[in-house]
Amino acid sequence: MKQKISLGVLAAAMALALGGPAFADAPTAELKVTGSLDVPGCTVTSDNNGVYDFGTISPSLIKPGTAVTALTPITQNWDINCSGSTYLTFKVIDNEAASASAVSVLNFGLGNVNGTGKIGYYQVIMSQPTVDGAASSVFASNDKTITSVATINAYSGAYSMGWSSGTALKAGKDFGVAMKVSPYLAGTTTMNGPITSDTNLNGSLTLNFAFGL
Repeated sequence: MKQKISLGVLAAAMALALGGPAFADAPTAELKVTGSLDVPGCTVTSDNNGVYDFGTISPSLIKPGTAVTALTPITQNWDINCSGSTYLTFKVIDNEAASASAVSVLNFGLGNVNGTGKIGYYQVIMSQPTVDGAASSVFASNDKTITSVATINAYSGAYSMGWSSGTALKAGKDFGVAMKVSPYLAGTTTMNGPITSDTNLNGSLTLNFAFGL
């Protein structure tokens, strides 16, 4: 009598004969890592919408030659509020750089008069920095090193300014700082002569903020 052997039994027998057990395919599973790196949104507010108005200035203040006249500074508060904790820095672009009567990374132009004459320049001083309502420090650097101080000038060009503690950036959601603008009027020689018609100060800076997790 002939005996029938199923293929499955035969395959198992062959596997045993070859020296190894027969296994079904092993199960697999996938591990995933998810999440997101969200760039925080920040809003900037300032006294008088960032306008420093020096009102009507008497031409009699302008000195002859190349002597400069310092005007009374104006200080206004700036606040930057972010949706999440972040480090905050900024760079300054002087939109009237070519009109500065004294060339320096600390001096910003006030516009032109009498053709190519230069009205003068101004400086911006940062003080009273805060992060999340607590006293902080500020820094200015063009080589990524950080030295924290209580008060510092704003610089143009490759310099970055920001909020810091010791030698590191300081993280937070709410950043505050007082910015004092100190203008200096150039002399009549630098202005290409005396003022003969109404002339407006025309200083303008762009603050490019950068933030990171």
